[in-house]
Amino acid sequence: MRAWLLFGAVSAAGGIALVSADVIEPSNFNVTEELLKLGVDVSSIPALKSFSGTKTRSTAGACAAECGSLKFLFGSQQVNAQNTTLYKNFTNSFWSEQQEQVQPYCVFRPLVNSQVSIVVLLSLFTGCPFAARSGGHAAFSGASSSAGGISIWFKDMNAVTLNVDKSVASIEPGNNWLSVYSALEPYGLAAVGGRAASIGVGGFVLGGGISYHSNLYGWALDNVQSFEVVTATGLIVTASETVLPDLYWALRGGGNNFGLVTKYNVYTIPCPTMRGGSRIFTENYFTEVVNAFINVVNNATMDGKAQQYVAFLQSQGTNIATAELTYTEDVADPVIFQQYRNIPAIADSTSTKTLVEYVKYLEADNPFRYREVYWPIAVQLNEEFSNWVVELFISLIPQVINLKGANPVIIYQGITEPMLQNMTKYGGNALGLDASTGPIHLMHVSFWWDEQSDDDTVYEWVHSFWTQVIAKAQDMGIYNEYIYMNYASMFQDPITGYGEANKDRLRKIANVYDPSGVYQTLQPGYFKLNGPPVTYSL
Repeated sequence: MRAWLLFGAVSAAGGIALVSADVIEPSNFNVTEELLKLGVDVSSIPALKSFSGTKTRSTAGACAAECGSLKFLFGSQQVNAQNTTLYKNFTNSFWSEQQEQVQPYCVFRPLVNSQVSIVVLLSLFTGCPFAARSGGHAAFSGASSSAGGISIWFKDMNAVTLNVDKSVASIEPGNNWLSVYSALEPYGLAAVGGRAASIGVGGFVLGGGISYHSNLYGWALDNVQSFEVVTATGLIVTASETVLPDLYWALRGGGNNFGLVTKYNVYTIPCPTMRGGSRIFTENYFTEVVNAFINVVNNATMDGKAQQYVAFLQSQGTNIATAELTYTEDVADPVIFQQYRNIPAIADSTSTKTLVEYVKYLEADNPFRYREVYWPIAVQLNEEFSNWVVELFISLIPQVINLKGANPVIIYQGITEPMLQNMTKYGGNALGLDASTGPIHLMHVSFWWDEQSDDDTVYEWVHSFWTQVIAKAQDMGIYNEYIYMNYASMFQDPITGYGEANKDRLRKIANVYDPSGVYQTLQPGYFKLNGPPVTYSL
């Protein structure tokens, strides 16, 4: 079946999801005919009457034509021009300052999936590049906004609904995890999702998705029943383990390379009241903190209700470690955290919380309007190495701590054996991780600062630090090529980190669903199949 079944959907209250497609992009594909089947006659649109095609128009001309067309079809509430209040609401609401600085030609706010098909087809027709934004929480420029192009903002596609037996929640991409959890909490349910309120659903799921509940159920991408996707030809398909399973597999870790996801149908989980918070330790206890971290990772098979991460940083001139310790039931003293409690803490915010309360609480650690970089690596779990990395990081902080607003942090998380075992569910995912090698230590630098003039200094500092760390890990035989997409810097290539076999498979799947490379060329932002967004050359 083809997208022509969506005829007239421009003004519909909802869209249609197809469950199969015999031909994704037939040899006789014609973009104007496909738009006509959606109720869009390009010959009737004033902005396109004199349009001479992509070969003779500049990007600005192409985007003027498309933005004008979208405004003609949907009005100024859905198509926001530069210098308008609605446009500024978009640019001023990103997490990182780098993303806020991107100026799209216009912002399009679709209401239903068929409107997403139309914007993709119009980009094919005009040649105007685009980007799509769910929560807007990526750190680097252009990840979810298109400079001079069209930024598709899913903000108004924000429904959360349950099926009859409440086993599956259908989540549109305009949601963040606070809105999802708030919708599900009255039913005593949750989903495997983000740990801070403002994190968007879209990029989080497609790149991995570490959750409070991941030791029980796996990552977010391992708990998706199906994806509703707009392909490069405007076709709307639903991909699951049994229908279009190759696309389903690719979307579980493959990022934005295969289509625009307009609905995430995810399995629900029970969500009782939780217990958690942070314990803060001084530098003289760092070795004990690392030992406690290693212990919890290694014992995840014994108690999957525990989740942790540990941040090492300098605060007001004092080096500290902050351990965020979460238990998915309201248990005051879980045995698995005993080593942490044996270490004297200078502060402890542990309390009983609902999941909604928890993600609101963690939002305080997630400030907006800074310049940001995330930059991860992965190694096999090794206590000696983990202590050495902390010592090195702390020793280098004086080199950058006096930059205006500087806050360099290294965060330790475990990719535990239960998480890895869950990655085989429903046909597996694209990440290339294997439980047979034991737990993996995910380390990432999180660094925010104030001044754009300090960008290169920060990037060079983080790069130099990781160069030393990776060299030692390789010497010890514990380095893992995996790069967690959701934390990756613009200088990294997560797809290659999945392994050559998975990278080749992803490319082949992309060639099936997007043979013309629309999602590689017209949507150039974020992590593509052919290398990092920016080549490191400082």
